[in-house]
Amino acid sequence: MQLRTISRSWILVTALTGCLMPPASVVQSARANSTAVAADNTSAKNYGDVPAPSKPTGVLISDGTVPTVMNLHPGGGWFIFNDHSASGSMTPPTNGDFPSALQGGAIHTAGKGFTDWGGGIGFNFQGAEALTPIDASDFTGITFKAWGSTPMHVGLATKATMPEFNQCKKCYDHFAVDILDLSSTPKVYTFTWAQLRPAGWGSPKPVFDPKTVVGLNFTSKGAISWDFTIDDLKFTQ
Repeated sequence: MQLRTISRSWILVTALTGCLMPPASVVQSARANSTAVAADNTSAKNYGDVPAPSKPTGVLISDGTVPTVMNLHPGGGWFIFNDHSASGSMTPPTNGDFPSALQGGAIHTAGKGFTDWGGGIGFNFQGAEALTPIDASDFTGITFKAWGSTPMHVGLATKATMPEFNQCKKCYDHFAVDILDLSSTPKVYTFTWAQLRPAGWGSPKPVFDPKTVVGLNFTSKGAISWDFTIDDLKFTQ
């Protein structure tokens, strides 16, 4: 099914939601096979040849007021993604409903009943039908406020962890961290690039390059319920 961009600045393409998802054994096997095919398909998107990456024009990534990435032109858009379990439900329920996640200048998501790897929300810094890396080398990491009642997994995707760029055989081992101490009180979390680490099952082991950052996601920590809110997402310098 072909989905169209809702506006130039709001990029919501379901095909991309799978690109940033956490690992699942079935998905890994299928992706490993499909990547080899895509490398020989001259019509495939992102098989290694991408434009020179853009640099963000400021530190603010999202202030919870618009469903687009800020300080990039054009900025990518927020989306939902999950493992498609028949018993699963989440808010916002669809990409088209994402504005409902913007509550009081923050972004809220919750979900339950997903039994494979779970679900959550994320965004590509730039890119719609083809992923476009950005150059975040002027920054040292990310910071944001978060609160909620469940653990949260934060994953940063780069060219080294995405199958579209033909650098990985086992993909989606993003540079990540788990947050286990969310509560009803908002807390500021700050992570340097070095503190975001792959789990180790990716092949080859990804090496972080801030000039090849693709996207960021906030998901459940496995196939469990989630409920959390994010605000004031920024780069650090």
